[in-house]
Amino acid sequence: MDDEFAAQLRGHRLALRLTQEVLAERAGISARSVGEMERGRGRGPQPRTLERLATALELTDDARKPFVDAGRALFWSNRAAPAASPPVQVGAARHLPRNIADFVGRHDELALLDATLFAEPRKARLVAISGAAGVGKSALAIHIGHRLAARFPDGQLYAELGGENRVPAEPTDVLAVLLRMLGVDGSALPAGLEDRAAMFRCRILDRRTLLILDDAAGHRQVAPLLPPDGVATVITSRLALTGLPGAETIDLRPLPGRDSIELLRKVAGPERVQAEQDSANALVAACGNLPLAVRIVAARLAARPHWTLGQLGERLIDERRRLDELRHGDLSVRPMLQVTYRALSPAAARAFALLGSLCGTGISSVPEWAVVALLDSSPVAAAAAVDELLDARLLESTGLDQAGQQRYRFHEITRLYARERREAEISDAEWSASFARVAAGWLGRARLAREGLQCERFYLDDPAAAVLGSYPTATAVGTNAVEWFEAERDSLVALVAASRTAGRADIARGLAACAAEFFELRGYYDDWRRTMRTALDSCREAGDRHAEAAMLRGLGGCLVECELPDQALLTLRAARALAEQVGDTAGMAMASKDIGYMLGLAGQLDEAESELRAAVDGLDRFGRDSVKVIAMTNLAWVLRERGASDEAIDVVRAALRTARGAGDRFALAYASRGLAGALLAADRSALAERTARRAARLFEQINDPIGAAQSLRVQGEALAKDPARLVEAEQAFRAAAEIFRRRGHNWGLTLAELSLGEAQARRGLAGADTRLREVLRFWTAENVPALRARTLVALAQVAEQAGDPSAVLLKTEAYELYRSLKAPQAKELARQLGWDEDATYEVAVSLDEGS
Repeated sequence: MDDEFAAQLRGHRLALRLTQEVLAERAGISARSVGEMERGRGRGPQPRTLERLATALELTDDARKPFVDAGRALFWSNRAAPAASPPVQVGAARHLPRNIADFVGRHDELALLDATLFAEPRKARLVAISGAAGVGKSALAIHIGHRLAARFPDGQLYAELGGENRVPAEPTDVLAVLLRMLGVDGSALPAGLEDRAAMFRCRILDRRTLLILDDAAGHRQVAPLLPPDGVATVITSRLALTGLPGAETIDLRPLPGRDSIELLRKVAGPERVQAEQDSANALVAACGNLPLAVRIVAARLAARPHWTLGQLGERLIDERRRLDELRHGDLSVRPMLQVTYRALSPAAARAFALLGSLCGTGISSVPEWAVVALLDSSPVAAAAAVDELLDARLLESTGLDQAGQQRYRFHEITRLYARERREAEISDAEWSASFARVAAGWLGRARLAREGLQCERFYLDDPAAAVLGSYPTATAVGTNAVEWFEAERDSLVALVAASRTAGRADIARGLAACAAEFFELRGYYDDWRRTMRTALDSCREAGDRHAEAAMLRGLGGCLVECELPDQALLTLRAARALAEQVGDTAGMAMASKDIGYMLGLAGQLDEAESELRAAVDGLDRFGRDSVKVIAMTNLAWVLRERGASDEAIDVVRAALRTARGAGDRFALAYASRGLAGALLAADRSALAERTARRAARLFEQINDPIGAAQSLRVQGEALAKDPARLVEAEQAFRAAAEIFRRRGHNWGLTLAELSLGEAQARRGLAGADTRLREVLRFWTAENVPALRARTLVALAQVAEQAGDPSAVLLKTEAYELYRSLKAPQAKELARQLGWDEDATYEVAVSLDEGS
């Protein structure tokens, strides 16, 4: 029997012209092991080793079966002794493999095992441990066996069931081995499965014995091997054996980071890990905290004391080489995954490869519908493939996301192997078509979600229309638009970049455009800026100048909200120039809207008014009222800054009527806040306060915390007009500031702090001066002269209350700023300073020099 297997192994190896070393590397075992097997030495290959050898030798089904049969026969013949051999002494029934000396963690699982294996005698003492390959199922079972050995004086029985293999161990053969361990002579073994199972249950009954059945293939294999209730039993399997009567189940996951580090310390050495803690964290992260992978990394370090952890970490950075690096001696990650993969149906194998490549684009998890799109199959067929991958522990379910979508993800190491399979077995053309289908699916749903936000403000066209005509149309996005966007936020960012890589500028642009309102609404400015820049680059690479102009305009709007005024103006002007070159008059009007807003912030009110009036006229011609409302509201803001508060009220009320007609909730909230500001400038503070409160509620209804905070600040300023309500005003300012602080909105935060400082100054509170000087530093650094001047006026009030003569200098500096901006506040400051309305700049300078 030894000669038969050895001859087949050697023959197949030579047929492929492989050396023993190359075959060993392919199979993830040592060259010495290959040599021993070819010489007919040893006890025969373990079932999982046999499968790895068959895969490495590229055996066809006709050649594989006799090879595996010969190996299995050798394996079991060396474990179930012939009839002539003496029976095993029952008192010596201790058959556990060697304990894992550097076992770490799993405290909760060990506690559950302790409690279950020593339950009341009449209860089932059965624990089923399931989990992915390499997660440490066998290690946990063997460790608990050794840990509790003294409490099982009649012995510990262990059998490997070969569940990972194409041909798992037959229960009849396993029972023969177990009965021999219990002292049954080979000649006394019954022939049939039922008789052997009955004898096993009889022999083990009432014994204080622990039974470990490792690597079970499933319920059918395990059922005949189960002892009577009361016999402590641990089963490991890649499958979740939830149907075993009375069993406690443990779904084993990768180690927590701290335990992975502890394993690294135990194997590689504590001093090395202590000296390079950051590199140690990076190493275990690259391993996905998978115990087998961490052990391999640690063993490589232990064998190479001259290596630093950082050096090995650098070798693991390249994802395409990481699986090559995760091998050491007989330990290897890839063969473990190969065995599982080869057992998949063709449909599940294709799903595995395509999903792995999709997740390789940076998408951390995929919704159920995406599997259907990726495979271009029916929902039933896709669900069957997913179920098979879940059962094989090659895919994990993450449950329902906030939009009510079922999602799936890969372990990091499994994902790398899946991508390898795609590159080896699926053509680039098929992958490109699959990616386009699934990306279009996300785009279609993003368009629906964007419509659901009801807050159009950046685009006049439908950026998804050109793409979606070629793909099935999505009809729903789950519960509501905001929750769908939250669930898919990271995926959308990754897909924009992946679409650019795939040469699909149309999809990249569509995704970035559809997500823009959501990113602005929720204050996700980094995501917004990243997707806009990526989509812009993609459009440029594709040579699509119309799309480039639209993305430039979108990026400019993003930079406005990101508080980068100089970059925003430069980008918006470039967008308008390009829109003019390609004849996009609507795009020109859109750009003018944002340019006018930025000029207004800079205090250039004449230019701002001109730009905004042009924008309103241009947008009116294209009938996109939602965006026109924003331009009209911004025009009203500039008018009130110029002192034309009555005209500002008229303009913003017209904007409100337009918003109601358009049915756009964002436009309605935006115009409502604009009306509150205009009423405040006209000294109609009571109505302004009520209007601002209503605007805040409207923003809250559309999940726009920044808009709500801005409205809350306006409400506070209206309250502050009444000296008796200054405390209420301060509460409003603090609440607004907290929202801005949480969202990282520095301009909004500083405006709220300015309003709060002004209120505190009016109350003569200590701390107002310090707060206002911090605000002044911010506006000076940001080069916002109008707000800098306003802050100087507030500081002058604090100085006057303290009898500080510097108040005159502060007001003079504020006057200079307002006068340079042609702002109406200059006239009031001249009056306070006792100057003529037409006082010259030289007078102010002479006062400064005289100080």
